Amino acid sequence: QVQGGRDPVDMATGRESCLFLAEWETARCQVHVAQRQQSENELCQQQLQIQNALASLNAWLTVLDTRRKLNEVAAAAAGQALEELEARWKPLRLEQRDGAASSWLLASELQHVNSLASDAKCWAAAAPEGGANLRQRLQACAEHLQGEVVNAVRLWDKSHEAAMEAWQFHNQRTEDTAKAVAEERAPPDSWLSEVRYREHARKQLSDQAVAQKLLAASSEQLASLESERVGYWATFAEAYRSRALSLQPDGQAQELACPEVTISPTETRALLPEVPEMPSAGGAVLQKVQASMMAPSGLLRSGGWREGAILVLTIHGYLHLFFPDNANKASSANPDLSKTGDLSDDGAGELVESDIKASVYAPMATKCVFQRRGKELILDLAEQEVAVEAPPTSSGEKAAAAAAGLRKWLS
Repeated sequence: QVQGGRDPVDMATGRESCLFLAEWETARCQVHVAQRQQSENELCQQQLQIQNALASLNAWLTVLDTRRKLNEVAAAAAGQALEELEARWKPLRLEQRDGAASSWLLASELQHVNSLASDAKCWAAAAPEGGANLRQRLQACAEHLQGEVVNAVRLWDKSHEAAMEAWQFHNQRTEDTAKAVAEERAPPDSWLSEVRYREHARKQLSDQAVAQKLLAASSEQLASLESERVGYWATFAEAYRSRALSLQPDGQAQELACPEVTISPTETRALLPEVPEMPSAGGAVLQKVQASMMAPSGLLRSGGWREGAILVLTIHGYLHLFFPDNANKASSANPDLSKTGDLSDDGAGELVESDIKASVYAPMATKCVFQRRGKELILDLAEQEVAVEAPPTSSGEKAAAAAAGLRKWLS
């Protein structure tokens, strides 16, 4: 449906970036529909082409093989019939009277048998070289399309469904967070659900790129095989025509026209809208810093502090400690990385939920102070200073005092 002369997909994806994540998710879904439909058409077209190529090549080779088998069967049957005839005729034949005539007739029939056997060998040799190899490569291409390419497209679909589910969960979590803040309750961490959604969205885009790359590669391979098949047909048709003309009686031979096999030119891929750049993820992050993490000791490794961890403080009071799998490699490759305290949103790369090693909810009454001491940036969690008051008397005051004392002890 066109609105105001512009396609809705173009309206959603006609910009290089989106301001809000919800807007970006709408654009991602719309682009997915267009890209997925085009890839489905390409896959179906390639499957039809490879099916036709295999069927045609098999038919060509089957014609020659059938001619060979028919001549072999005819030669064997004629030879056996000639032997049985001679076995019945010879005891009753008078060589003085019919010996010469019988020898001429039997020799003529034997020459026909040999001619049939020779024709069988000629038909077997008429097939140009390379047909079996071409058929094998066409079959491998067909199996590649039906296997790896189809599986890649299915994975693309599954990752898209997972991204949609992650977005629905994040959208609900955002609404729950806004409601909890309005009711002055501890809100859920909507930033963590955003991290989960971003991870699924990036995987969907990655799986889409893999599927489309496989389709493009198979399209090039199929075009090369089709061009080779056209050349093989020209050689095959000439061999078949020459052999067929040699079987025509003298004076009755006529030229056999050999039409060419035509292939459709490769269609130019339509220009479809691309997914805009994903909005920044820093809106719900108050602080993101490099940190060290205590590594547990084990049988094959010693304990101690490991560089490369990332500490994130969200706007709703949650602290998350990330330690990517490649943190040790990155730290050893770039020693200066561990000396940098603050991180830009893009500087540490995209965070994934599976890299979380610890999470804690710091109540809003707790003071979170980031202090730089020399070259180190230390996170200090401490209770705000309060005046000394009289011992609590009511049960509510006792509970509040106990909670305050617990927070002091944790700090």
